[in-house]
Amino acid sequence: MQTKIITIGLSPAWDKTIEVAGVEWGEHKIISSQKIIPAGKALNINRSLAQMKIPSIAAGLWGENDWDKMQQAVTALKKFVRIKFIKAKGATRENITIVDAAKKRNIHLRSKNTLANAKSLSDLNRNLKTVITKDSICVFAGALSGGKLLKQTISLLETAKRRQAKIIVDSSGIEFKKIVSMGGLFMIKPNVEELGELVGRKIENQKDTLADAARKFLNKTEFVLVSRGEKGAMLIGKDLIISTEYCGKKFDVCNTVGCGDYLLAGFIAGLCKTGDLKIALQTAVHNAAMRAFGK
Repeated sequence: MQTKIITIGLSPAWDKTIEVAGVEWGEHKIISSQKIIPAGKALNINRSLAQMKIPSIAAGLWGENDWDKMQQAVTALKKFVRIKFIKAKGATRENITIVDAAKKRNIHLRSKNTLANAKSLSDLNRNLKTVITKDSICVFAGALSGGKLLKQTISLLETAKRRQAKIIVDSSGIEFKKIVSMGGLFMIKPNVEELGELVGRKIENQKDTLADAARKFLNKTEFVLVSRGEKGAMLIGKDLIISTEYCGKKFDVCNTVGCGDYLLAGFIAGLCKTGDLKIALQTAVHNAAMRAFGK
């Protein structure tokens, strides 16, 4: 029986990528190309899994103002991605990535999310109760709703726990720290900076340092997958440390936005296909590298 993979995104976005052949502040330039796609960390994972021909479900929130536009934009994904979003009042935010193709650099500008509220999260929770089944892999990816909405955010994870799903969380900030502290997780996927936020201090991108920091959370989660940028990734578990770097043919880096999402998608794909953690980590790093290279 194939594992059901469900992503849950509370902070979706339209990702607009603008490419220009060299630009500096104050210049007026004609762009080389632009594209806009429905995204956010959760949907990026679905998109990457679809590219690997692995079915998944995209749950979470999407704005009712641009719902039809989203449905049209994901048509190509629907062979492998089942859309189970909840309509939330308002419009989905837009993020802008500017890629300077001449100097191989980019800047990513994010808008605030306005879709999460008491009603939309309550509607989502009811929806998840019909979608999540035992042994599903539930991936909570992207910004989590805090403040007055933190209790409802936690309720979403509790729904997954009650259905005995394997829960993966890829987020940051105080909400992420709170959810990790509650435990009952299968895996968390911080980058080096986010792992530092969890332990409360800046840490170096060194294997021993990262392993020591990650071990502090193994009473809350079975595994910690740390993305290390160009140094690859590490997987830390009880009596387990695996480190992998990309060793294939290298190309110019086009765009690093979303690489962490593709890393996680690659890990999930490798794990579901083989059940081998080492192969899963290798698949993860390769997938993230191909994303960075634009392949």
